[in-house]
Amino acid sequence: MHAAFLLGAVIVLGLIVADWMAFNRKRPAIIHYGVTAGRYHEMLSVRRQCFDADGLLTLPRGQARLFPEQQAILLLPDHKQFGVTFRTAWPLNGILRYTMLEEQSPVTLTKRMPWSSALLTGLWFLTVVGGTLAYVVAYAVAGGLSSASGAFLAVALSGLGLLVCLFGLLIVVVAYRLENRRLMAVYEEFKAAL
Repeated sequence: MHAAFLLGAVIVLGLIVADWMAFNRKRPAIIHYGVTAGRYHEMLSVRRQCFDADGLLTLPRGQARLFPEQQAILLLPDHKQFGVTFRTAWPLNGILRYTMLEEQSPVTLTKRMPWSSALLTGLWFLTVVGGTLAYVVAYAVAGGLSSASGAFLAVALSGLGLLVCLFGLLIVVVAYRLENRRLMAVYEEFKAAL
């Protein structure tokens, strides 16, 4: 039993590490990788001469990589350049899709996060909500709601589950806003470099 649990934990950890490594690679396949977390549309003139021969543009707090065959630019914030040594569990990369080079045209910035971040967050929320509901239902079936004090205990435990969900939601929102601010700062630097 312990060996199966240990093997399962190693496999899940390996999948998470592989997901983050795939999310941080700088190859054309990254254009379609990850969960879409938002979009931003704008008119912009993308100039090829801003990028070096390898299609890289180094920015003060990140980098931009041009993939001309896919008509896309990968924006990668460097969290160390923002004065912090950590990344949240919900990092964002930006995929900038353009229609034409050298001319003013509509562009779409797609914000993406790793699959594992979204799946584990959803699993955590399902566990908390499902566990709270399962406990209240089991408590009611066992006759716990037959007295006023039992009903009060069920309401109190439901409220505790709701507080845990709200606290988790607050953490996710704050982390997303932090990562979004970093990505948009790199996007503004990219526009300034153009």
